[in-house]
Amino acid sequence: MIEFWYVFPVAIIISTAASSVGIGGGVLLMPFFLIVIKLTPEIAVVTSMMIQTVGMGSATLTCFKQQRIDFKLGLLILVIAIPGVVSGSYLAKYVDANNMELVLGILVMATAFLFVTAKQQYHDLGKARVDMKDAYKHAWISLPAAIASGMLSVSISEWLIPVMRSKLSLSMSSAIGTCLFLAFCISIVGASSHILMGGEANYSVVLWAIPGVLIGGQIGPRITKNINERLLKEAFIFLLTLVGIHLVYNAY
Repeated sequence: MIEFWYVFPVAIIISTAASSVGIGGGVLLMPFFLIVIKLTPEIAVVTSMMIQTVGMGSATLTCFKQQRIDFKLGLLILVIAIPGVVSGSYLAKYVDANNMELVLGILVMATAFLFVTAKQQYHDLGKARVDMKDAYKHAWISLPAAIASGMLSVSISEWLIPVMRSKLSLSMSSAIGTCLFLAFCISIVGASSHILMGGEANYSVVLWAIPGVLIGGQIGPRITKNINERLLKEAFIFLLTLVGIHLVYNAY
């Protein structure tokens, strides 16, 4: 177990980076597990989901206390997303390891591109709760995002927050709070689905990472308040692009 001690500081860094820009940590945890620790994709996915369950659970509890979660919207999305997560977990068993790295690399670069193109405003203007009639029109986007999450342990937040802000006029704090709640539930369902289908996690890595993501989750929001937002996004885009290119290269 002691051989994975370095996962602790890395988990702090990854959690800090992810929470500072408002996305899930899976998009960085998965490449770290595949490239550095050399876990198999199946073990990496379950390990990442178990770690995110703790990190997202802690953040969800905070948002619940602050009344930042639109539970009606969250439950609607979960009804659509849960079958997608289970389907993604099932598909992961039949995807070749190299192909999984390729798909993950493409998704990581797509996330970077989304950050480049999205003109996201971080002010908190907007509704605390959405009109459910409007929500029905756009909830479908959670299905493909959930399939990718179940297969690769990536977060759905970076895809849903822009929709919640631009299409549903939800305030940023409520959008982030609702997505954290969704990520928590999806991580539980995803990890459980993989384990029930015979998947395993590297529990030594999980035990080292959990305190790291809890610490990083507290540091990230404080960094956001004190560092230029544009600089944060540019650094994150650069990191995602490099990681994505490396994953695609490794797949060949």
